[in-house]
Amino acid sequence: MFATRYQNFILKKEMAEALEQKFLSVLENDRSKFISKWMIIWDYQQIRKKRGLKYDSKLPEDFFSYGGNEDLVKWMNWFHHDFPDYFPESLTLNLLQTSLENDRKILGKLNLSYDFQNYNKRVGINNAHDFLFPNFYPTPERSKIKNVIDFGAGYGRQANLFTSKIPDCIYTAVDAIPNSYCLQNLYFSNLDKPFYEYIEHPENFRIENGKKGIYHLPTWRKDLLPDDFYDLVMCVQVLPELNTTLVSSMLKEFHRALKPGGMLYIRDHASTWKPAGKINVDEFLSENGFVLEFKPHIINEKDLHGIPRIWRKIDPDVIKSQTMSFDRKLKQTIEDIDTLSGGLLRKVVKKVKAK
Repeated sequence: MFATRYQNFILKKEMAEALEQKFLSVLENDRSKFISKWMIIWDYQQIRKKRGLKYDSKLPEDFFSYGGNEDLVKWMNWFHHDFPDYFPESLTLNLLQTSLENDRKILGKLNLSYDFQNYNKRVGINNAHDFLFPNFYPTPERSKIKNVIDFGAGYGRQANLFTSKIPDCIYTAVDAIPNSYCLQNLYFSNLDKPFYEYIEHPENFRIENGKKGIYHLPTWRKDLLPDDFYDLVMCVQVLPELNTTLVSSMLKEFHRALKPGGMLYIRDHASTWKPAGKINVDEFLSENGFVLEFKPHIINEKDLHGIPRIWRKIDPDVIKSQTMSFDRKLKQTIEDIDTLSGGLLRKVVKKVKAK
C-alpha cells in the first residue's frame, strides 16, 4: 500500500514538472519574439511577495511555479466563504447542478479530495453568476454568445458552464502565470471537450471558426486571437491586479478580437479596490470604442461579490440606425420652420407647385 502511494506521488510529481517545463520552455523560446516584461507579471501577487504577506496554508502561495494536481484544490479553496446570490434560485439551480457534476468528475479523475459541502454557495454560485450575466437578457440573434475569451482565467472554472451549456462554444483561455496556466491545462484536459493547447504545438496553433472546443494560449500570443471573431470577452477579478500597460494593451486587443457589438463582461470591485495599475478602466473603454450597456445599482459585497459591467464594442450599423439621417434632418428643419410660421411655408410651397 505504501509503495503504491509513493509511486503515485512520484508519478504526479514528474507529470507536474513535465507540464511546468513545457510552459517555461515555450516562454523562453518566445521571449525574444513576442514577450515584453509587463506581459508576464501578476503585479498584485508580486506586491504581496515584496511585503512578505502569505496566504493560509490551504490556499495557493507560489503563483510562479506549479506544485501539481493539489494546487487545483488550493485554488478552489480561495472561495472560502459563502457569497450572496444575486439571482433567484429558479435561474441558478440547474447551473449549480451542472457545475457541481463537472467538478466532481474532474476531481474524481485526479483523485483529489475536496469538501463539496459548501460548493454551491462558493465556487458554484460564482460560476453561475458569471454565466448568467452575459447570457441573461434578450439580445439580437447576431449577438448570441458562441465564441468566448476568458482573460486571466484562474484555474479555468469558466469553461465548466460555458462549454457545457453552449454546445458549439469556442472557449479561449488566456493567461501568462506559470501556476494558473498549468492548472488551466489540468482542468481543461479533464473536461472531456476538444482541447487545443499552445504549449504542446506552438508552431501549428490556430483558432478556427467552426472547430469547437477549448483553446489555451499565453497572453504574449495575443496576436493569435482572430479579428472580429469573438462574441464575449470575460475579465473576472483580474484587471485591478495588473499593471496599467498590460490592461490598456489587452483592452485594445479585445476591441480588435470582438465582433462589432461584441460583449466585454467585467466583474471586479471597480474603483473600490485597485492594488496594482491605476487605470480607470471604465473611462478608458468609453474613450476607446466601447459603450456601457449594463451596470446594476447594487451594494458591493452585500448584494453581489463584485460589480458586474457589460460593455459593447460599438457597432457602426447600430449607431447609424439610431442616428437621424441627413434627409430626415432636412425634413425636420423644414417642418420646424413651417411650425414657427404658422403653416405659411407649407402654403407657399403649395402655391409654387400649383403654378
